[in-house]
Amino acid sequence: MPILRNLNFKIESGSLNAIIGPIASGKTSLLSLILGEMPMTTGSLNVSGTISYAPQVAWIFSSTIKQNILFGSKMDHSRYDQVIKCCALERDLKLLPHGDQTVVGERGSSLSGGQKARINLARAIYREADIYLLDDPLSAVDTEVGKQIFEQCIQTFLKGKTVMLVTHQLQYLKHINSIMVLETGSLITKGTKSELENSGFDFVHFLQETDMNAEDPPNETMARYEAAHTASKQPTERLTTGLITFRTYKDYFFASKDCVILMVPVLLFILVQLSVSSSYYFLAYWVNVEHNYGILPEQRSAYLYVYCSIILAALILTVCRSLYFVKLTATSSRILHKRMFDNVLHATLGFFNLNSSGVILNRFSKDLATIDELLPNAIMIATRTVLAILGVFCVICVVNPWFIIPTLLVVATLNFLRRFYLATDLNVLRAEGQVRGPLYSHVNASLHGLATIRAFGMQDLLTEEFYRHQDIHTSALDMAAIVSRAFAYWMDLLNVVYIVVLTLYYTFNADSYGGNIGLIISQALQLMAQLPWGVRQATDAESFMVSVERVAEYDLIDREEEDNRVPPNSWPDRGQIEFKDVYLRYNEYAPYALKDLNMTISSKQKIGIVGRTGAGKSSIIAALFRLVNIDGSISIDNVDICSLNLRDLRAKMSIIPQDPVLFTSSIRNNLDPFGEYDDEILWKALEEVRLKDVVLNLPSGLNFEISQDGSNFSVGQRQLLCLARAIVKDNKILILDEATANVDMETDTLIQETIRTQFSNCTVLTVAHRLNTIIDSDKVLVMDMGVAVEFDHPHLLLQNQNGVFYNLVQQTGAVMAEILADMAKKSYSKSKT
Repeated sequence: MPILRNLNFKIESGSLNAIIGPIASGKTSLLSLILGEMPMTTGSLNVSGTISYAPQVAWIFSSTIKQNILFGSKMDHSRYDQVIKCCALERDLKLLPHGDQTVVGERGSSLSGGQKARINLARAIYREADIYLLDDPLSAVDTEVGKQIFEQCIQTFLKGKTVMLVTHQLQYLKHINSIMVLETGSLITKGTKSELENSGFDFVHFLQETDMNAEDPPNETMARYEAAHTASKQPTERLTTGLITFRTYKDYFFASKDCVILMVPVLLFILVQLSVSSSYYFLAYWVNVEHNYGILPEQRSAYLYVYCSIILAALILTVCRSLYFVKLTATSSRILHKRMFDNVLHATLGFFNLNSSGVILNRFSKDLATIDELLPNAIMIATRTVLAILGVFCVICVVNPWFIIPTLLVVATLNFLRRFYLATDLNVLRAEGQVRGPLYSHVNASLHGLATIRAFGMQDLLTEEFYRHQDIHTSALDMAAIVSRAFAYWMDLLNVVYIVVLTLYYTFNADSYGGNIGLIISQALQLMAQLPWGVRQATDAESFMVSVERVAEYDLIDREEEDNRVPPNSWPDRGQIEFKDVYLRYNEYAPYALKDLNMTISSKQKIGIVGRTGAGKSSIIAALFRLVNIDGSISIDNVDICSLNLRDLRAKMSIIPQDPVLFTSSIRNNLDPFGEYDDEILWKALEEVRLKDVVLNLPSGLNFEISQDGSNFSVGQRQLLCLARAIVKDNKILILDEATANVDMETDTLIQETIRTQFSNCTVLTVAHRLNTIIDSDKVLVMDMGVAVEFDHPHLLLQNQNGVFYNLVQQTGAVMAEILADMAKKSYSKSKT
């Protein structure tokens, strides 16, 4: 079934147009079609003029705020200042230590959701274009800022431009030239607000939104920045220097902590070389006996049997050596990967602030590939060849002890060259590993922002940036190759000198046995072939150990504190939560995000949490899930959560975040990741969130594969899938972190109704983005600068005209404030009956 169908409309040049509709109605898809991101099966589309685009999910790349706004456009100071002002970014830039030169982390990790949305919008409107496609830019800001953006930015700054605005905030529709109403991919009506009302179109279920996502107070903006600024100031990895330490070799060879696995291959390597060298020496001895004394046929047969036995033993030992060596390296590689994965999985939030996804993927991809594919082969060849070279030296010295002197000189020179080479090569390879991270990060960021990049026509700019990263990376690779070739040249030169010495000696010494001379010449030729290759492989093996060193570094990252105490299966059976003297900050240098928090949430209570962005709402959630260490205590059903195993603690609570999290897997695996529930329960959960028919119409039903980030579902549908997952889990505690911030009013209402019916026996904490979602809560917690300033029933809070909550309600406008007050009063009266 097509996502969009039978669309017929014309947008007038210079007009302001709005696109509204319920979830999955095709609003974002329509913009994607205009951008050329979606193919048309039939019909035609004509677009006249250049396009600028602000996506629904803000795309922020790791650079300065200024570069995120300019995005390759030339600097126009007057226009830039206007954009900053009309996008309400002036105050934020004044508060940040480096203003618009502040470097934001990957995907804007050091910014709030509202700041990312406004920078995303600023990028779109700074660009000179004829058509502006704005996909719901007002949802992540409060009513006051939203009004400023609509009036100063959309109405004034973009006056005379063609604007297509996707929005859920219907209070602005009276200012729109043309409203397009979409439903299930079809255009059901089009016109001005008054025309639609006169035609009988029902706007009731599209009531004015009551957004309350205020902007960061000064100290909280600083707190958020300081908590993440390290990542911005250190976009590259730490570079280790010097030779590979013994600990790195120990981490690799003793990864399994089983000495037998290591000692058996070592012993077999030695036995193989002894058998091979013995075969050469025995053959020379046989030739000397034949030449000097002559032997009978029976003796010749005995010599042949001995020689064949030595060769057979060498063959068997070689096979055993290879099998045991593969077992050793495979075990070490598997354990190193498991260790690194476990360390990252249990790392603190600070680790992810310091390391971008490209840096982490660098070690999981290239470094592990080196350990899996290159290092074992290099160690095998190096060990085998080095032992073969030692065998050659031993045979030569046994035949003529005088050759010990030049041999020792060669070994000493080899060691000097090797150490000189490694001192340079290891640092070059470490630098190569370091510059590979930004390359991966750039590719990752580009993939996430493809629609924006193509809409702005910045493919060439991003390609040039990729080439710049690639050139730096290739330079490091070329330097490594140059160093290796230089080392090979000196190895070959040393080898030639050694062979010349041997040849000259036997040229002027006529008293030597023919067998000995043949043995020396054959061994010298073997040495000529193996010496450069063997030493090069040995140095390559040591160079590849840099990857082991980089993987082992993740053993040192800070891990979340664990406790082995496992709660009873029935815990929590009530869902009572108690905070006592709770303080929280994201690192030792950041200010406290929570200060002296004391409150008790009774079983089955529905608690709304409101406050300005950065006031500490999400920090309460971080404290409950122990994402950050706290001072004080939090108890659930009289059990201190700090005494519990993290996995069990987090499994006992359900959360629906603002940005829905879906795995690249089937719908079934997303609803039930551990396969604990029957399909009947999954279908029932989907029915509760009104997605059953949607899933039934999909090609594979519950086995339908969800794309990366859930891109084949609308934002609202993704949120409903997360709600269905919580219904399946049926925990006693449910947390909603601004779960309805980016969905339309109809979906918001559906989510609220589902929570009231399906989670009536659960304790529910709702971080509010819209006040109507929490106005009928049992209690509302008002946060300000990390402090709980008010905590009571919303009706009682509204009686205090000097209170924070009262002022927040008044900001929604007189009509909506009256509606909210009436809802709170009815809820209070109901609770008393």
